[in-house]
Amino acid sequence: MSVAVAGLTGCAEPKAPSSPAAPSAGSRGGGSMITKSWGQKPVASVAALVPARFRNKPIANAIYNNFPPQEFLEGRTLVGIQPDIALALSEVMGVRLDNASVGSFDSLIPGVASGRYDMSSGDFGVTKERLGQVDFVTEFKIGTGFAVRKGSGITIGRATDLCGRSVGVQAGSYFIDQINAAQAQCASAGRGPIKLQTYPDDGARILAVSNGRVQVTATTQDALEYTIKSRNVPLDLQSFVYQPLEQAIVIPDGSDLGPAVEAAMKEIIRNGTYAKIIGKWGAQSIAYQSPNDVRHLTRPEQAA
Repeated sequence: MSVAVAGLTGCAEPKAPSSPAAPSAGSRGGGSMITKSWGQKPVASVAALVPARFRNKPIANAIYNNFPPQEFLEGRTLVGIQPDIALALSEVMGVRLDNASVGSFDSLIPGVASGRYDMSSGDFGVTKERLGQVDFVTEFKIGTGFAVRKGSGITIGRATDLCGRSVGVQAGSYFIDQINAAQAQCASAGRGPIKLQTYPDDGARILAVSNGRVQVTATTQDALEYTIKSRNVPLDLQSFVYQPLEQAIVIPDGSDLGPAVEAAMKEIIRNGTYAKIIGKWGAQSIAYQSPNDVRHLTRPEQAA
């Protein structure tokens, strides 16, 4: 998912119930989506990279709790792509995770940067600004999708189709940066500015466009498609996908945990667990095809 320069400030969310070992793959036909194990054993070459301080204590991992299919709550348990990937990573690393359910997305990066959390599996877009604050281990590449209220007659086929319209995005998300970049295209085309509106969570953003308070909503293409299909909301997904961006797990700047997370991510791609996770959530279009696609990013110039 996201987080913008604006998301680099703010207070950390208090810890909610954690899921140490966390999520048997359930069926989507109304059954549980909680996975308790991916059946993997620690891989010696990966476990050897885990910093010694995590041999006897869990890794504190912050996960946003309201962004399906990436991360959301089923009852009091975190489910989605990110909790499932985190669980698989912990198995091959041979460590325990203490997954903190966090309700404020824009508190995640400050929480990692301050040392409150050891990492955050929050589906963050990789930007130069963020790489000045934290490190990343990439997971997949996702573009920004757009949706409008059914019957509105609005069509978004290119960035300038947003000009003069109100667009709702999540607070702290990198979609703010993307909309601001599109503003320049509006100015060059001599068209009216985009009216950007931010919302505290995914539910508020979807409700705003469903009720007509904003004309367009923007978020990751997988999240929009999942929401429209699973919640039966009255929205039309648009064909335009804007600026695909690497999404990644956040690690503290300079943390020695980074190489272990990178090696673990490559291992779950290699052994097929990653493909099972992505397939479970119907997001095959975003998946990496090779372990070599994974990158451990530590410097701003490494951002696209």
